[in-house]
Amino acid sequence: MTYEMRAEDEAIFHDRLRKARRDRLSRNLFLPLLSGLLGLGFWEVAVILFDFPVYLLPAPTVVVEAMIEKWSFLQSNLIYTVIASITGFTIALVGGVFLGAAITASAVVDRMAYPWLVISHAIPKVVVAPLLLVWVGFGIKSGIIFVVVFTFFPIVVNTVTGLKSSDPDLLQLVRSMGATPRQALWKIRIPNALPHIFAGIKISATLAPVGAVIGEFVASNEGLGYVLIQAVGNLETPLAFAAVFIISAFGILIWYLAEMIERLSIPWHASQRESPGAT
Repeated sequence: MTYEMRAEDEAIFHDRLRKARRDRLSRNLFLPLLSGLLGLGFWEVAVILFDFPVYLLPAPTVVVEAMIEKWSFLQSNLIYTVIASITGFTIALVGGVFLGAAITASAVVDRMAYPWLVISHAIPKVVVAPLLLVWVGFGIKSGIIFVVVFTFFPIVVNTVTGLKSSDPDLLQLVRSMGATPRQALWKIRIPNALPHIFAGIKISATLAPVGAVIGEFVASNEGLGYVLIQAVGNLETPLAFAAVFIISAFGILIWYLAEMIERLSIPWHASQRESPGAT
């Protein structure tokens, strides 16, 4: 009898698990996809009803045709933008986490580095773009530097916030038990800081393609930013929209990639649990 009841409980548990997975798939995939399709349908109907000329606002189907027709050209420029984005983002991630740890560990570094960080973040990035052309010249280096400029600040700020938000009572407890500062860093501060660091990574991941594209606007003759500026100048609006679609898709892809890495890295954190009230 006990064995039968246990088997029945397990069957109920697995049924609930399958239903929870179907619900999660519906929320995370089906509803966003449906929302996107409805938006594209509304756009297509609006172009037909108001008879917009192609050079002003092409219909989504026209944009897709342009994307298919010039896919090899767009693909080669996408690779250029992806290389600039990933390289710059990696530099910003390593440098940002390292500087954030240094700021947390040393009050001197904190007081000396933070004003420069705030000043560099407050300067409008577009103003710096022509200067990069003078300092670095044409090429992928300008795009990489621009990605670093765009993505560095959120990673540093979130790293510092995370490392400083550890429970002081818990830190005092491990010190009283003989833990060294390095052990306290690895066992308490870093695990506690990971959700904040991943928040900075996700913000920066979406900014990386934006930085690369702005760098390509002014200091490159390759990349999707260059394609976009050339297409707009030549009134090839479907090609410009195709470039914008690909840039957006790339940004969404790396955001979801960062979120997946976050979910795998900190499954224990409250932000990764399903909310009982979510529908």
